[in-house]
Amino acid sequence: MSQRTVSEWSGVGAGTLKNLARIGLLPDANQLRPHDVVLAQVAAALGATRSTNRDSQQGERTTTAFQRDWEAVRIVMELVVAASEAGGEDKIQPRTRLVAFPESVALAHHDFQLLALSEEALAQDLPYHVLPIGAWHAKLQQRLANEFDEEAAEEAA
Repeated sequence: MSQRTVSEWSGVGAGTLKNLARIGLLPDANQLRPHDVVLAQVAAALGATRSTNRDSQQGERTTTAFQRDWEAVRIVMELVVAASEAGGEDKIQPRTRLVAFPESVALAHHDFQLLALSEEALAQDLPYHVLPIGAWHAKLQQRLANEFDEEAAEEAA
């Protein structure tokens, strides 16, 4: 999949995609795969490129956030790869969310899990981000299906 397509579909700029590749969160431009659209959205939403120009001057917070970003991308990658395998369609529901805390991440497949994570964050006075990875994945699958349908129609014509 081209870097341009990943950029258009994810809403993440080409420069950010290059920085994500430079720090190892995404493959190089010529090796991008369809599920990298969702990974780019996750990494960009978490601000994963915040430290790309400060490799030698990273503070403890930056290092912790970078480790959290790696963990978030790893978890989501495992989930989308599992979903793309035969029989894995139910691995990601449209309401699956990734909850990112300052030092960790968690998946919430159901609303009650999201509520529990939210209550935990509130009790500890922690900020958190909720990323709709299930919705992003569903949108990606729809786009891929539309692309396939268009290609098949062109071949039949």
